[in-house]
Amino acid sequence: MQNFKKLVAGSFVLNLALAFNAWALPPDATPDLAVYIPGSQSNDPAFGFLVNNISVANAVCLDAPNSAGTGTSHIYFQSGINDNYSAIYCYTDDTKIPGLTTGDATNHHKSKIWISRRRLGASFVGLDAVNHGTLLTYLKDPVTAGCTASIGSYSSGGATYQYHYTCTTATAGIAATAATSDVTPDVFGAADNVTPGSTPINAAQLDNVHALGGHIVGIPVTLLLRNALQYAEIQSGLLPNTCTVGDETAKCVPSLSKEQLVSLFTGAITDWSQFQVDGSNTLVDVVAAGVSAGVSPPTGTNPHGGLQNPTDTTVHVCRRENGAGQQVAVLANVLQYPCLGATAPELATPATATLGDIQYATSLGAVDKCLADYNDGTSTWFGTTNPSPYPNPPSAGTAHGTQWALSIQTTERNATNKANYRFIAIDSAIPTGLEAYLGHYRLVGNYALSWKSASNSANQNAALNAIAAYSKLPTTIAARNISLSNQSFGQAGYIALSDNGYTPPLVWDPTNPVTPYSKLDAHGKPNACVLPTANTNYGQVQLQ
Repeated sequence: MQNFKKLVAGSFVLNLALAFNAWALPPDATPDLAVYIPGSQSNDPAFGFLVNNISVANAVCLDAPNSAGTGTSHIYFQSGINDNYSAIYCYTDDTKIPGLTTGDATNHHKSKIWISRRRLGASFVGLDAVNHGTLLTYLKDPVTAGCTASIGSYSSGGATYQYHYTCTTATAGIAATAATSDVTPDVFGAADNVTPGSTPINAAQLDNVHALGGHIVGIPVTLLLRNALQYAEIQSGLLPNTCTVGDETAKCVPSLSKEQLVSLFTGAITDWSQFQVDGSNTLVDVVAAGVSAGVSPPTGTNPHGGLQNPTDTTVHVCRRENGAGQQVAVLANVLQYPCLGATAPELATPATATLGDIQYATSLGAVDKCLADYNDGTSTWFGTTNPSPYPNPPSAGTAHGTQWALSIQTTERNATNKANYRFIAIDSAIPTGLEAYLGHYRLVGNYALSWKSASNSANQNAALNAIAAYSKLPTTIAARNISLSNQSFGQAGYIALSDNGYTPPLVWDPTNPVTPYSKLDAHGKPNACVLPTANTNYGQVQLQ
């Protein structure tokens, strides 16, 4: 998360642009309207943040930010690091925000809006702030935050994120205006989805819950485990015999079943030798035979790839912290927790796992590093600390590397395959928009924007409604399915929802990626526990 790169001439370029642009919006302490939005990063592109030098979407700004810093919309990062605090400062008006009453009444209520995002903490942290009024820390405004013009970028998960100003000061004690979450709030009242010591979420108290789109979540495994599963499934006939170890194409993605994943995440299976391949040989046996036969040995360019025997046969799990939205999606869609009530299986923890190895990776970046360390033997996650109350990773001196581990991750990461982990299929369905549209791939969380109207001003509520309406558009969601989530096996990322009134295409269309399946409850409200069913307003699904 912290591969920070400063462009030396950035300050000069941006200041020059501001000097010659009559519409420029330099930092000042008087935005006409400010919204503070903690929680998941799932909707960040719709706010206008730059990804790989492109603003793929732009909900309310009169012009979209650009990497050169020209125009009137600018991005602010805390010290150039976006995993904590960020903001967008731009002009807006009532053509972007219907009902806006602030700003210049003679010119469509043209106003300065400050959209401040907090990415610290999981989806639960954001929902807790809007549900219970928990005050948090944000970049308050461009001046209070101590911001300096400085164009730069940082790299994370195979992408770069650009900014125009770096800021030094985050202000505590600010109330949230709304929250983003990877899953709708209705399941954040269950114990495994609540930060220890916090009050469960009461979704009924949130009078605005907008399911914006479907977030395709993946199960990443260490590269050596992917290769092991791939080889075993080629040998058993589950994958075509034309596949080879290391093949990255869709037809050669190995699969685990929903039941097998439940068994792994709950600690019912703790050793990879518990997977039988042909009735007489386990997964470990088949891989050992392949290694002995010289199948796909590691190379000098990637000594941590190929087919290799693991240093141990223990199941290693890099789970997320309670309330992390993508883990909540796995719980609801795979374990059906808390949907099955008292009978729902629960995730294993280091305290409950008597066998196996269950560890906490408390961010998207930590998941990347956890898997890399188990695969490569590096110590980018080993030897670090986790936030309280989660136990720390093992010490850097703990023997590790060439081990088989799995986790939970957004499919917007590692599309370049530079990190030594890969996504697998679930019940032979790969994590792509096509497979989600067909109803084959079930690990899709409906990400949401939620708030209490009574806690906000009329102009704040108008801005949030405009952001939600724009974020739901199939064109917005199609625009964000870019290289960031274009995996080697197909386009992953996000799908639009027919529940929001959009007609699904009769056959899959990536430019109109609307799912024909509904997840509304009997009251017409979004509900993460509802099994996807054909939307009766449209009544057709693709047979494939």
